[in-house]
Amino acid sequence: PTAIVINNIKACLPQFGISSADMVYEFETEGGITRLLAVFSDLSDVGSIGPIRSARTYFSNIAASYGVPLVHCGGSRTALQGMYDKTNKLSKWEHIDQASNGNYFFRDKERRKNGYALEHTLFTTGEMLSQLLTKKGFDKPKQENTDYGLLFEDAPSINGEAAKKIVVTFNGKKTTTMTYDTASGLYKASQYQKDHIDAATGNTMSYRNILVLFSAQTRASDGKYTRSYYDLIGKGEGYFACDGKIVPIKWTRSSVTEPFTYTLTDGTPLTLGVGNSYVGVINTKAPAGVAYE
Repeated sequence: PTAIVINNIKACLPQFGISSADMVYEFETEGGITRLLAVFSDLSDVGSIGPIRSARTYFSNIAASYGVPLVHCGGSRTALQGMYDKTNKLSKWEHIDQASNGNYFFRDKERRKNGYALEHTLFTTGEMLSQLLTKKGFDKPKQENTDYGLLFEDAPSINGEAAKKIVVTFNGKKTTTMTYDTASGLYKASQYQKDHIDAATGNTMSYRNILVLFSAQTRASDGKYTRSYYDLIGKGEGYFACDGKIVPIKWTRSSVTEPFTYTLTDGTPLTLGVGNSYVGVINTKAPAGVAYE
């Protein structure tokens, strides 16, 4: 498994390769924009991936919860120091920074010619990353009984409300909309008033599972910039949607190296549907939220 930071500002679109990810996280970063963290269990059949962007502490935080390396291009000062919040440092942080592994990344020259800013042109491929993971010794298989905190069933029982449309609103009022498609049994994603497309396939991003997690967000100085920090250790609330229904949930996490554990509000372990997942993390202290119908 590998986690890759993907640019998600409107000017960088379209993205490539993200539909091959097993889980896609979305966080609000500075200035009200969002960025994605795409977690892949297997890169061998993935072509171009990107555009790749810089790391923040919450991306290394999520990567640590799975025990996987983080792929990025630079980052905030605390992220590059392996911090997982403003004061605590990871004892072990496996990551791949383009700055010191340039031969395994490339700039899309056609994008540059077509007027894309330089920061929207950085890509890699599944093959190149696989070679680099092997070189760094990051490709060791996980033990068969590795606990990722996730339970799956082909047809999970969801005693929830109907949710044919889910709108996730982040701090900067950027929204991601999930619309349930009865024919495929998946939620189709849209953002910036358009379908969210993976240019590698030409298809709309679609998910079996939708998770929205509420987390306290703070902002603090990180050298010359003010950065966001999310409290992703402890407990919190959220929502889970699958197969056109939605239920409130709770999440817990005991440490930065432990996975998230999800339950229904009565403490029953949450079961996801077999398939890929979207996880939106939104601030509990800001005008952000979830609407569904």
